[in-house]
Order: sequence, then C-alpha cells, then structure tokens
Amino acid sequence: MNKPNSWRRSWLAVAVAAVLSSAALASTQQDATPPPANTKPVIGILEAKPNTWNQLGFVNVREYPFDAQPGSALKKPPLGPTSKTIFQSPEAAGTDLPVGQLIHLEYQPTFNMNMQKPGGVPHYHEFYEWGYTLKGDSIMPEPVSPDQRNGMLYRKKEGGWLSRPPYSLHGGSWLTGGMRNQLPYNLIIFEEGDGHVINVGRNGEAGVYRGRDGKGPPPGTVGDYRQVKQFSRPWLLDSVRDVEWEEDPQVPGRFVKWLDDATADGFRSQLVKIPPGWTAPPEWQRTYFENANRLRYMVWGEMKVWQFKDPKDAGKAVKVSEDYFIYQPPRSIWGYGPGSVSERGAIWLEVTYAKGLKHGGGPIEEVKRVQ
Repeated sequence: MNKPNSWRRSWLAVAVAAVLSSAALASTQQDATPPPANTKPVIGILEAKPNTWNQLGFVNVREYPFDAQPGSALKKPPLGPTSKTIFQSPEAAGTDLPVGQLIHLEYQPTFNMNMQKPGGVPHYHEFYEWGYTLKGDSIMPEPVSPDQRNGMLYRKKEGGWLSRPPYSLHGGSWLTGGMRNQLPYNLIIFEEGDGHVINVGRNGEAGVYRGRDGKGPPPGTVGDYRQVKQFSRPWLLDSVRDVEWEEDPQVPGRFVKWLDDATADGFRSQLVKIPPGWTAPPEWQRTYFENANRLRYMVWGEMKVWQFKDPKDAGKAVKVSEDYFIYQPPRSIWGYGPGSVSERGAIWLEVTYAKGLKHGGGPIEEVKRVQ
C-alpha cells in the first residue's frame, strides 16, 4: 500500500532531525578543545552565595609559569624556584603571606655524590597539609620526638599520598643511611595555612619561627616547640603498593582508590579511574555541592568535562589531559555530558572539603543532581 505524501514528508523530517541531532552531538563530542590558558592562580570560594552559580576553574600546569618567573603572577616562589602556585584560598590571596595554596613542584635530580650535612633539626607547622607524588621519589625524615636525631626515613614514590596534621614533625635527620632520591621528584602539595615553619631547638634551646614574610609569629601563634603538649604523626600511603582499585560505590563503571577519609574533619581524598569509552550514567551527568569544595588533578589520560553557567545552560565541553588542575567550587556544576567521556581513559586525584578549604566542618554532604 502506498503511503500518502504527507506521511512520507513527516517521516523524512523526523529522520533528518535525528541525523542532524546525532551529527551535532558527535561534533560537540569531537570538537571539545582545551580550556583557555590561565597564568594566574585560581582563587577558591569559601562559601557560595545563595541562588548564585559558580564556574569550574582550569589550569594547564605544564604551560603554567614558574613562580616569580616571567609571566608569573607571584613575586616570590613559596617553595623554591621550581614551584608553580596554581590555586589559592581567598584568605590573604595576592599578598606576601597567602593562606591556603596548592603548589606544583619539580625537584631536579642530584648531580653530585655529597651527602647532606648532619646536624639539622626537624620542624612542624600549625596547620594541615597534604601532598601527592606524581613522579620520582624523595627521602623524608619522620621523627616522633623533637629530641630524636635520626627519625624514620620514608621513601615517598610515585603514587605516594601524605596527610600531615598540625604539629607533625618532619625533616632534620642527622644521617640519611645512604638513602637519597634516585629520580626527579614531581609532586603537588596543599598548605591550609600561611606556610610558616617552627624549628625545634637542641639541648633545651627555644625553637625558631620562620614565616615566609620574614617576620615573627603573628598574634596567637607560639613559635616555641617547648610549648607543644603533643606532637602528631602523618598518614603516609603508597597507593601503588598498599591499595587496589575498587568499583566506585557511587558512580557505576568508575574505579577508586581510597587515600584518606576523615568524616569528622570533612576531608576525603581518592584516586578515580574511568576506562576508555566510559559513558556517565544519566543521573551523574550534572551534579553539584551546596557547600563542598572539590579539587581534581589529572594524573594520566584525557577526558571531556562539560561546563555549565547554570542548570538551564546547555553546556559546553572542554578537553583536559595529564597535568591539568580542575577546581569545582560550591554551587558549580560538574558535568560529563552525553556520550563517551574519554577515548583513552583517565586517572585523577580528587580531594573534597566539606566546607571551605580547611579540615573541619564535616561530614561531607551528599552530591546533588541537576534535575
């Protein structure tokens, strides 16, 4: 039976629309380009404004300038000439003594056979810090007492995770037991405070406060180790040796490695892995937090991330690869979009704060979905 011309025209219109829609989706998926270049630290948001939507922040760390070098926004390198300060808390950001910053470091290999001079002393901070080793290795002295001259020597290698609470002693071992780093050492480290250190003394001598601004302790800070009632210990984990990939209990098809999960402190860190061709389930394509801050660092691979101005925005995909930093502030939409997220697969470090950019204020809220 011959179909009416009107039916054939209607069917043809539907078919053409479907083809155009598929072509548009394929074009969007394939034409995702890297985010615009960024040469200044991304500034965090401690508390979101009601009814206001924030945006994701991106840094291509490989193309980012070294601190205090041409093109850098910082006048002084906080941790030496190979530091790249890629993110800062808004607390005192832009000053000589910022509070809270994520720094990428590239320590070069040693080109001599000289061992370090003996007689150093350990130090500590009065704030939390955490770090992850991207490549290489480093020897870290970890004493348990200010009177200990030869603390435990820990070799932190690729995949090494560190959570260091306030008053955790480190550095200053007299001897290294012949241990020294073997390869260039690349890492990221986040300091929740202003970067000051307090050295312990010897034979009853007072400790020495060292601030990055060259000044003495600010009001309320005691720069003498003898006043500390209890020193703490860090959490050190070799994510390559000590833990295995597990199925993500939240997002189907992903895998995770648990690094640190402090419920009361509102702090969580994981490695996340997606396989080649992974497609996000519909309910996970657009999610956000009301209060939580989430920091991601691409360890390997590539993936498409969708940016949304607000829940009504259709969104735009950008492509990120190894050594990209991605910041998701509160009330910003994290999106995977439809279709394949990654051709090769991807692995990234994911750190979440329940509120603000310091330990405390937990637990972390449940993620919300854009309806």
